[in-house]
Amino acid sequence: MNKQYRPNAAVLITDGEGRILLCERIDGIYAQVQTVQGGVDHGETAREAAVREVYEEIGLRPEQFEIIAEQEAKFRYEWPEDYKNKFPPGVLDKFIGQEQTFFLAQVAPDVEFNLETHHPEFSRVWWGSPQDLVEQCWVVKRPGIEKALKEFGLL
Repeated sequence: MNKQYRPNAAVLITDGEGRILLCERIDGIYAQVQTVQGGVDHGETAREAAVREVYEEIGLRPEQFEIIAEQEAKFRYEWPEDYKNKFPPGVLDKFIGQEQTFFLAQVAPDVEFNLETHHPEFSRVWWGSPQDLVEQCWVVKRPGIEKALKEFGLL
């Protein structure tokens, strides 16, 4: 079987004042902070997935944010063996890693996030600096996040 990279949309969320939203996973898998992100469903564009993930993970409806940039180049990474071992057998068999398309979304600084979603993913979210995100994110994703932040003019 030809293993592939899972298509993924990652959304960096800014308040327009230089801060970035930091999200802490509820399940404790690699407890570092991350961005809103998730797989691109069959028949869906990366942008559509980004909008859906923002709603599913932090409860914002499309009228509460604006996607203001999309990174042209995609970022690929492979899942380390110890990461794959945290999932039930078969869950990650089809993919060797992810191919992320990064988006930059802007919200009002006082927007209220709703983490009590259908399948809650984050225990908390807070505003931090772009450098905070780079330093606290999972080392495997760090190069992609750092590159996106630079391309979006935030680092």
